[in-house]
Amino acid sequence: MVLPGLEVWRWILFACIHWLCVCQETPRPVYMVAIPAVIQAGSEAKLCASLLQPNETLVMTISLMADGQNKTLLHETSDQEFHRCFQFQAPHVKSDEVHNFKVEVRGVTFLSTEERRVMIKPYGPMTFIQTDKPIYNPGQTVHFRVVTLDTNFSPVNQLYNIVELEDVNRNRIGQWVNTTSSGNILQLSHPLNSEAPVGSYTIVVWIGEEKIYHNFKVEKYVLPKFEIQMNLTDKISVVQEEYEVKVCAEYTYGQPVPGKAGVKLCRPLVDNAVIPITIDERNPQGVPDYTPPCHKESIEMDHTGCASYAFNLAIFTKNAGEKLLGDVFSFRAEVQEEGTGKSSITIIMRCIM
Repeated sequence: MVLPGLEVWRWILFACIHWLCVCQETPRPVYMVAIPAVIQAGSEAKLCASLLQPNETLVMTISLMADGQNKTLLHETSDQEFHRCFQFQAPHVKSDEVHNFKVEVRGVTFLSTEERRVMIKPYGPMTFIQTDKPIYNPGQTVHFRVVTLDTNFSPVNQLYNIVELEDVNRNRIGQWVNTTSSGNILQLSHPLNSEAPVGSYTIVVWIGEEKIYHNFKVEKYVLPKFEIQMNLTDKISVVQEEYEVKVCAEYTYGQPVPGKAGVKLCRPLVDNAVIPITIDERNPQGVPDYTPPCHKESIEMDHTGCASYAFNLAIFTKNAGEKLLGDVFSFRAEVQEEGTGKSSITIIMRCIM
């Protein structure tokens, strides 16, 4: 369906230009009438009429004719030039109809008649159905809305005689009768059974005898899994100032994972480390006098699904309690998927040279 607002309007132009060439060139009347070639049924259509060089009193009559009925749109008597545009009510029709558009200009010595055809085309409101997502798991709730738009794409209040929800076997599992859009949008929901069969489900909206359909799927699916890959050197030198790490996350089907990466680098204690404990009123259980160094950061993944960070090694290698620390680093990476919050964790140990 092509809406009036979207159609490039074609116009019918009636013109009559007569010049009588005799010894003395006497100008004859000229008239022009323009209307759209296609008019929306029941709408306010525009018509423009012009009369030039009248040499006597003339009567311009513009009519729209169909099925033996004649509707006069303009009846103008004038001996002066004029140009006029005005609106007229197009007839209501249920299907496309061709009407005759007639222009007659009559005077004592002048008579001209022209006829053209125009299409009167009905444009009804359009109804749309939208679900909150295209695929559901059994047991989830289907949220959907129904909206009817007029030819200007504005929502209208609409009575929906029947709204039905059908499963894969065309069994009716939900029904709403004589519902009216509230706030111009009808919003409904239906919980699916936990054992609902998988396949294509259909929402059917009845407006009188007209039906509007919308399909969605019910599938047993899980969120896609992803793996973390880390680019780390096998060994770390005590003379290094920085240690750069790169974390990448990729779905099992090869696409990068959007989200954040949390990276944490620690240097743990040696197995037989003995650390004094301070016990006081605030800490009756005791607090170690020394805590092994750790540093963590949160980084946004780029469009490739990777994130990089350079750790300052001074806090790990130039430390007052270095004798209590082991010759290894513990690196922990956690990637949290954007939108779902789903995360995956990987821990790797690296030796210090």
